[in-house]
Amino acid sequence: MKKIFLLVFVLFILGHLFAEDYLDINFFIEPRFDHDRINMVNFLIKNIRNDSIRQVNAFAGRILADPQSDSLSAFFINTIKPEIISPVDYFFFEKNIESDLLISNIESDSIPIIKNKIIKCDSFKVGIFAVYTPDFMVKHNIADHAKLDTEVFKIAKEQSEFLAKKTDYVIMLSNVTKYIDNNIVKGLKVDAVVSFDYQKKKNEYLSNLITRFYSTLTKNGNYGKLRLKYHNGKVQEKWEEIEFGKP
Repeated sequence: MKKIFLLVFVLFILGHLFAEDYLDINFFIEPRFDHDRINMVNFLIKNIRNDSIRQVNAFAGRILADPQSDSLSAFFINTIKPEIISPVDYFFFEKNIESDLLISNIESDSIPIIKNKIIKCDSFKVGIFAVYTPDFMVKHNIADHAKLDTEVFKIAKEQSEFLAKKTDYVIMLSNVTKYIDNNIVKGLKVDAVVSFDYQKKKNEYLSNLITRFYSTLTKNGNYGKLRLKYHNGKVQEKWEEIEFGKP
């Protein structure tokens, strides 16, 4: 009986070790959608399908094309129902938000904000957190109940350490500059930085030679697909930019 139990246990471990598992995270960065095309955008997003690979959609940066009221931003968020959203054109006045906002360094007792998100797949887990630039409160008129912590290095350290213990792959969504990103991740367990700074930058390893930096601007026509593959106990990554609207 003990031999049978041991054999089953070994087969389970080997099956887990050599199994392949995939996840696609689709990043819509600075999309600046026309607010009158929300229904069409929703249709196109819902039709990003893959029968064998789970799709997770993430939105960050300026979501709508022109400066809009918070009510329109909230309407977009409630229509799209994104798994991940970190908008910089929503200012916390409209409280009718049905999705959690992923913002690690802003707190509010009136808006649903989460500091991190863990995406669970069959064989692995992905952790993601988002830091906003300290200038965010300076550049915009923000509701008083929203409080920003400007210590982005401290926040990133806390979140990366928390997620590294619970997940196999850690992503930092970042609204600060690439230069600051490079300094933030030194010594941290961050596998990838996806920038939602308003500028397009070169995709490459950061100076720690561990963290990959990815940048795309959906307003230029593409979204970024980060495909994660779990194989032989490790997570492998592949980034590509895909024309939005193409099957």
